[in-house]
Amino acid sequence: MGSNVSSVHDVPSSMESKNGFVVEIESRRQWKSLFDSMKVSNKLLVIDFTAAWCGPCKAMEPRVKEIVSRYPEAVFARVDVDRLMDVAGTYRANTLPAFVFLKRGEEIDRVVGAKPDELMYKIDKHRV
Repeated sequence: MGSNVSSVHDVPSSMESKNGFVVEIESRRQWKSLFDSMKVSNKLLVIDFTAAWCGPCKAMEPRVKEIVSRYPEAVFARVDVDRLMDVAGTYRANTLPAFVFLKRGEEIDRVVGAKPDELMYKIDKHRV
């Protein structure tokens, strides 16, 4: 059987959707690779900070899959705050779920909490 662990270039089977996908960030090295590649891109990077124990994060998963499929022009990454505490700390992801929006390596916005409508509004606002 194959692994569910993805790299920056692989489509992770756990979060696939029809038109887009979420990159599951499994290591600091993988995060740095994605971050560095996005610093030279005009694409919107949406980081979904989550945790296995977070009820609202689990409740948002189906909505996030739906949202990802609507915005294939954006890049979505998922970071487990317990696995990558330093990355979560860098972006002050203290309340979950937290969605941080980056363009060219700079934070431009965020959504804190299970707020799918606000998440879609802000993606629409920043995707171009």
